[in-house]
Amino acid sequence: MIRPTVVALALCVVSSAQSMPYVPLQQPDNSIILVRQGCGLGRQLVDGICVSNTKVRAAVRKCSARKMRMVNGRCEPRARPAAAPAAAPPTIQQPAATPATPR
Repeated sequence: MIRPTVVALALCVVSSAQSMPYVPLQQPDNSIILVRQGCGLGRQLVDGICVSNTKVRAAVRKCSARKMRMVNGRCEPRARPAAAPAAAPPTIQQPAATPATPR
């Protein structure tokens, strides 16, 4: 009695597993090839133009020697920190007014 029940249950499980369709995995669309900043290996985009990394490093060194910084392919002066505002004179606080008594 137990053996036919186990066989029937096994057939139910196996037949339902085989009846399930296989779902194909979604393949990535390779129509676009990603490249770093659109310039390729060893080059980078500076002010809209592809420039080799060695030229960019040389320009950065030139700006650093002048105590400047490189911004969008140009040397610009370094920003100086803002001066601290002058200390305001201390204000005299008025004593708190007492609440009016109800009449």
